[in-house]
Amino acid sequence: MPIEWKKFDQDVVQDMHGDIYFYRKLYEGKHSEIFKRAKELIDKGEIVDNIINGSKKTANVKTPYVVANICKLIPEIPAMLVSRSIGNIQSSLSASDFQNEEVNDNTDELIDGPGDESASSEIINTQQEIIRQIEKNSHLAFEHWGNIVQQQVDGGLVGVPWMDESGLRIDFKARDVYYPHEDGLGVDLAYEREIEDENYLHIYRERVNNGNLHVNNKLYKLNKQREATPLPDKEASELLGMDVAEKVYKGRGRPFIVYWPNQKTFMNELGVSCLENQANKQDEINWTLTRNAITFERNGKPRIAVSKEIMQELQSRAYERYGDEGKIDHRDLEITTFDDKGKAMEVIQLDVTKIGDISWVKDLIKLILMETQTSEKMVDFYSDSSGSQSAAQSGVAKFYDLFISLLKAEQLQQEYIYFLQNLIESALWLAHESDPAVYIEEPEIQIKSMIPISRKELVEENNKAYTDKTQSLETTIRRNNPNASEEWIQEEIERVEAEQSNDDSFSLARGRQTLDNFFGNRAQDGEPIDEEGED
Repeated sequence: MPIEWKKFDQDVVQDMHGDIYFYRKLYEGKHSEIFKRAKELIDKGEIVDNIINGSKKTANVKTPYVVANICKLIPEIPAMLVSRSIGNIQSSLSASDFQNEEVNDNTDELIDGPGDESASSEIINTQQEIIRQIEKNSHLAFEHWGNIVQQQVDGGLVGVPWMDESGLRIDFKARDVYYPHEDGLGVDLAYEREIEDENYLHIYRERVNNGNLHVNNKLYKLNKQREATPLPDKEASELLGMDVAEKVYKGRGRPFIVYWPNQKTFMNELGVSCLENQANKQDEINWTLTRNAITFERNGKPRIAVSKEIMQELQSRAYERYGDEGKIDHRDLEITTFDDKGKAMEVIQLDVTKIGDISWVKDLIKLILMETQTSEKMVDFYSDSSGSQSAAQSGVAKFYDLFISLLKAEQLQQEYIYFLQNLIESALWLAHESDPAVYIEEPEIQIKSMIPISRKELVEENNKAYTDKTQSLETTIRRNNPNASEEWIQEEIERVEAEQSNDDSFSLARGRQTLDNFFGNRAQDGEPIDEEGED
């Protein structure tokens, strides 16, 4: 059944999505806001967090709250590996002359959006052009890294295909706007909006009913107690500036909205954060490092010990010179006398190498990396001083060093590709509703190596696949030039095919042209052959 919205506050969000705000602060390094021991030390003035307290309050406190944010690396490492491996998005369908003819000017404006000079009525591959415009309108090249980080930190990510005057695109949303219906037949996206200094709850709903997808928007007014009161459709349309009337997509048996959970289980159907159960270890790392900093601040500076007689003499000279016994002149320490036991003064300094237990911090970091399937070599934390590590490593050696991280990244890569394919398929469905000439498909998303390889290795690998006839010419050119535009790739394909097919009638009959068969219509003495004579 659909959700009946009666109230909307942080408790509602937490009941559905858990401590996502806590995990976001943990990732961002705002540990002094969430860890109790850090708060207490800051309140007592033992340590300082300049970002929170400012410089005036902390003028007499010199020890900072030390944060070694290992939790920042956990989501960013797989995001780096996966995002760099996402290549071009290609239609799985061949170019159709019929489709190109059927696509009208309205489709061009619908897909490209107003004012897009790239729109053209003469398109070689209409389906590919539509997919390219979805990528462009969605700024997809800039979204991959952030999408994966957000999905890892929150434990889930939402994708929504959208079509309006700005063109056809995909919007990505944080997990906390997503509220699925209990029967699994629909989903609500909840947004808190401020309109004319009033707080409102905007609900975008998609629900399957009798094999058709019903889509509408609702608006609720929120009072000070965060209670929600529904508004009439007419008033909601005026406040939102949009048509909130229900729209039906016939034959669509699932929502357009796609949700990507992290580590989904039966106990956690919406997924869990990759930082789950890591907060205590992160707190202990920060606590140990900060405690070491406090100890060093108090005891790490050199101190001078002198006998009682020498101290009295220094104070007397200071009083005679400055009128203050506390203003001891360091020059008076250059020449001194021994006491009856042969002691004059002594420099005392704490051995800072004995402060704390850094090996304990290393063990905690290793434990975090182990529990989150992160290779130690990936963060370059643990290193062996032996000669084998300083030598250059082969690609195979690097692969096994990063094996665990690569396994995790490959799983995320497969899920992310499936996530994008479903979103683009949903977007093409919206386009098909406006123009039947647009085909509905799940496009192919090409992948690149997660580990950087040289340009030479890349070209050799793809060229060999092409010569072995296990890869097409188009795929070879695309993979050899991953950053090339679609227009350049098509022109390059035509150039290569033209060079490969410059055969003439003599070449087909007698092989490639040589100096001899170039004069194929002449006799051995160079004179033209008399065709009538030959007959």
